[in-house]
Amino acid sequence: MYGQLIEQAEKYLRSLYAQDNIAEQLKRGLVELLAAGEANADSACRALKLSRRTLQRRLRAEKTSFQKVLNEVRAVLAVNYLSDNRLKALEVAMLLGYSSISSFTTAFKSWYDMPPVEYRQKFLTA
Repeated sequence: MYGQLIEQAEKYLRSLYAQDNIAEQLKRGLVELLAAGEANADSACRALKLSRRTLQRRLRAEKTSFQKVLNEVRAVLAVNYLSDNRLKALEVAMLLGYSSISSFTTAFKSWYDMPPVEYRQKFLTA
């Protein structure tokens, strides 16, 4: 199962490599940091070899923020992880760095206008 998760994350990473702005670099780094359970701004700064202030400034220049980029990555990975029926919603939440299923469900609803369980029923059990 871990191998499939890494494979999905790598697929997402490959789709990002064509672009090279700081937000895209951050996305690539966050995929790896999420897998390691360390998706926070300090870890991202260390991975990118940037100070926190420099990262903030460069993201602002691209009209985004750390939290927005993190949410984008989580939204894409959530759908990928939910496509694996062996993973429970709670496991997906933990893989994405959420401390509870309710916070993951709230975030998922904000991205896709439905809870993860409904998404699975609607789109993945066809």
